[in-house]
Formats: sequence, C-alpha cells, structure tokens
Amino acid sequence: MRKEDVERTLYRALDDAKRPSDGRKNDFIDFVLDNTHLTYKYILITALASKATDPSINPLCLQAGSTLPGAYDARTICHSVIVPFEMTELGKALGGSNEPFLNKPARFPELSKQNAVRRGRDQSILYALCDELPKIRTAEQAYNMLVYAIRKLLAEKARRERLTNFHIMSLNAEAAQLMQYMDRLLEENFEGEVLTLVVAGLYELYMSDVSEDYLVDVHPVNQSGASSKEVSDLDIYRNGSLYIANELKDKPFTDHDLRHAADKVIAAGKSQMHFIYGRHSSYDYNTIAACNREYLSKGFIINVVPVDYFVMTVLNLIDRPSIDKYVKFLLQAAMQTKFKEETIAFVRDTAAEMFGI
Repeated sequence: MRKEDVERTLYRALDDAKRPSDGRKNDFIDFVLDNTHLTYKYILITALASKATDPSINPLCLQAGSTLPGAYDARTICHSVIVPFEMTELGKALGGSNEPFLNKPARFPELSKQNAVRRGRDQSILYALCDELPKIRTAEQAYNMLVYAIRKLLAEKARRERLTNFHIMSLNAEAAQLMQYMDRLLEENFEGEVLTLVVAGLYELYMSDVSEDYLVDVHPVNQSGASSKEVSDLDIYRNGSLYIANELKDKPFTDHDLRHAADKVIAAGKSQMHFIYGRHSSYDYNTIAACNREYLSKGFIINVVPVDYFVMTVLNLIDRPSIDKYVKFLLQAAMQTKFKEETIAFVRDTAAEMFGI
C-alpha cells in the first residue's frame, strides 16, 4: 500500500465530508473521538484510511511485523500521511501530535485486549477498537466511516475557530488591563491549568518580541506518561534548542518536587530553571531554601518565585503587550493541550466580562 494512495483516499473523503450529512450516527467513532486519549484517535483514523485504500489490510495491525494476516506499517502511514493531513486540513482536531505512534498504546504489533492499558476509560476504548475494527470487511465500509470521522473532526475544527473568532480593541494602558485579567484568572486553580496558561501566554508575548524562531511548548497538567520530549511543565525553545525550563505548582509542594524537576532539567543540559508557584501553593521555607543552596553549590540555579512577582517582572519586559493576542493564545493552547472544558470556559468568560468579546 503506497502512502500516495492513502493520501488520495483522505482528500476524497474530505470532499465528501464537506457535503451534507444523512444524519446517521456512528456510536463507535463518536466514543473514540469524543474521549481524550489521543493515541487511540490516531490509530482509528489510520486504520480507517488504510482499510478504505486497501481492503486486504488488517485494521487491528499497528506494525508490519505483526503475525496477523493483513499486517501493514500503520506507523509510517500515520506519521507520513495522517499527521500532515490533520495539520493542514483539520486544524489539529485529533490533538496535534507529531509522532503519535511512538506512544505506548501504539508500540504493540497489533491491537489486543491483552495489551497493557490503564483500567477505566482507556481500557474501554481499546476494547471497543478490538471489537469493532474487525467488523469492517470492505473498503466501502471503511470509507463511509472515514467520511463520518472527518466530518466530525471538521466540526471540532470549526468549533475551535469560532471560540477564538473575536478581536479585542487596543486599550489605553493595555499592560495594566492585561495585568488585571491575569490577576482575575489566577484567583482560580482548575488543577493547575490556569497557572500554566497564564505563564505560557506571558512567554508567548515576550518571545514574540525577542525572537523569530521560538516555541512555547505547553504540556498537559498532572498527566502521567508524559512525552519523553518534555523537560519541564512548560518548555520554551529558541532556534530549535531548549531555552527556558519552567516547573509550575499551584498546590502545596516540597523539596522533593524541586529535586525531581531540577534533575530532569540538569539531564537536559541546562544549568538553571524557574520554579513558579501559584496562589494556592504552600511550602516550608527552610526546607526549600536548603534545597536551593544545595543545588546552587552544584552549579545549578532554581529560581523559586511566586507567580504574581514573575508576571509583573516579565510583563514589564514586553514593549507592546496585546490583550487580543494573549487571550487567543490561551484559548488555542488550552484546546490543543486538551485542557478541561471548564478551564477553557473560565478563560473565555472572564475575557468576555472584562473586554466585551
């Protein structure tokens, strides 16, 4: 099966997905795509596009080395065809992962109910894929399901675009207005997601002032099994290299948290990091100070700083802070990182209240 053939299938399905729907639902596809497990979403779309292109493939297979009949190289199809298609046509509606088949659920030769998986919802998705994918016998069946899935993803793309379809007019004393907005956000916690967004948005404004080649890399909060590419909670890259590492806490923390974060940053080759804590944090000053001195004696700086001080300092380094750009970045980052809907609603509703969007 050639990659070019799968790509043609996808674009043909995209054209059909843009036509009016017959209104029929597909509970299986809805179940997989409406959940938050990104890898299984990519596995589903890869299987449907491949089966619609070549009906001889086995949609349960993940690797060409599988012993099941109809084995094929699903990883290559996903990374070289599905991922670029999602980026250009679907607005990262699957989750915006560059290499989803490197995640643990896709490292098995094929989907099986014996594969290691967390109990609960993740296990239910795996079982659904194992039960339903073998029922797809023909290319026509797979194609119709692919059209349904793409139509659903287009709707998600449109929803995200509507969410950020506003413009906040330039205000007098815009830095002060932005400070007031961040102050309002930081009053709430949402399991640390608000702190992450506030700091990430501030970095986006600052880095756009000082560099043309940068990335503010926002990671999911409190999520086990994080990508091996993640160094800290919020990684800032410049010219392709790690520039600033930031650990973020909006709950009580100890020196263990500092050590865990610092050791990861040291392993990445950096000699300093920010440890930014929110208004819902608490800690023992003497223990944290002793930990700081210990790492300083080893040549590593841990800047333990309250978020209010950090925000005020960085905001004063930004020449022309844009509220419009800041709010849109927060919403886009929250959606792409799959933050909770309650967090996204809080960020937007607060902006609506303060700026009339």
